[in-house]
Amino acid sequence: MRLHSRLTIASVLAAIAAAFAACGGDDRIPTATPRAERPRFTASSGQTTVTLGRSAIDPFHIQAVFENDRVEIKVKEPSDINVNSSTVAPGGTTGWHMHSGPVLVTVTGGVFTMYHADDPTCTAHNYPAGTAFYEVPNDVHIGRNEGSVPLTWVATAILPRGVAARIEMPVPGNCPF
Repeated sequence: MRLHSRLTIASVLAAIAAAFAACGGDDRIPTATPRAERPRFTASSGQTTVTLGRSAIDPFHIQAVFENDRVEIKVKEPSDINVNSSTVAPGGTTGWHMHSGPVLVTVTGGVFTMYHADDPTCTAHNYPAGTAFYEVPNDVHIGRNEGSVPLTWVATAILPRGVAARIEMPVPGNCPF
């Protein structure tokens, strides 16, 4: 039995040596394959977020008319409604991110300063307390608190069922921060 094991080991070693020989004795020094640079993400800083509720909802269609204004919301697929409350300390940011569904935001304190990744001029859009705005799906943006008091808001998102409420994105490079 010992002889059989030695013969097996010798056969394996001979096969490995034959494989090296078949390679033609390539004596070139292997070189490293350059890796693509990893995207640089920005984490939020000074931000706290509390999820107030998230619930599944079936497709729906709402039409409302009041005082000659019309509101219409149509959701064709099963979705999640996500409601959260956030605070960003002075000098803090949300980090670059996007959402996979529309988000309605009501600013309750401070000034929400938003920048969009697709804006080559990096123009600030300011939303003071008492105003509201919306975020469209897949729009990469960052919110900043450039003021001296805490920035607070409440957001309601309609998201594809089971999808994260926020998707971290790489720094786009259009803004100096």
